[in-house]
Amino acid sequence: MTQGQTPPDTLLLLSGGIDSAYCLWQRVKAGLVTRTHHVSLADHEGRQAVEDRAAQRILAWMRSNGGDGLIEHSTSAMDFRTMWIPKNFHAWAYWAGVIMASPSGRSITTVILPRHADAFRGGVNSPGARASDAAYRGHIKLLCGREPKLSLPMVHLTKAQVVAEMPESLLRLCWYCRRPRGGQPCHKCMTCRQVDPALAARRR
Repeated sequence: MTQGQTPPDTLLLLSGGIDSAYCLWQRVKAGLVTRTHHVSLADHEGRQAVEDRAAQRILAWMRSNGGDGLIEHSTSAMDFRTMWIPKNFHAWAYWAGVIMASPSGRSITTVILPRHADAFRGGVNSPGARASDAAYRGHIKLLCGREPKLSLPMVHLTKAQVVAEMPESLLRLCWYCRRPRGGQPCHKCMTCRQVDPALAARRR
């Protein structure tokens, strides 16, 4: 963000994955200022290192492709390797609330949820999707005293459609597998089962 620019009113948690990269790309194309935040998450799924690298590559790509001066970024870390969290969206909602409660985040009114149409079994109005929305609204309000507006800019798109729309140079920087093995996709998790055929269709 450039000096004297209006502070961002929109927060996006940048995981290093396809969905959050897509949302940030759309905002950069539109010339919109965004507060981004990456949580370096150590857990039983073991993708901390690959996601951390991907997030940095994505930020560099954005800044070289129209996003210079449009992104205010921060990072934090969590370690759940010896514990368990039922759903990661509780952790993301916690960090969104912490950011919105901090002096640098008091201008934020909107939180982007990079959720595609088939993110939850049962679709966009499934119990899982509703639980995620409730977690964001509830945790954030408890932490910062105000309820955020939730923005779902890609909820009308399937994962395959998101993959098809992204520039190749950006897509190849993203990480997508939930349970990597030796730094490579497992090709078995739910995300791999969505992304692998989408990549194959794109490259035919």
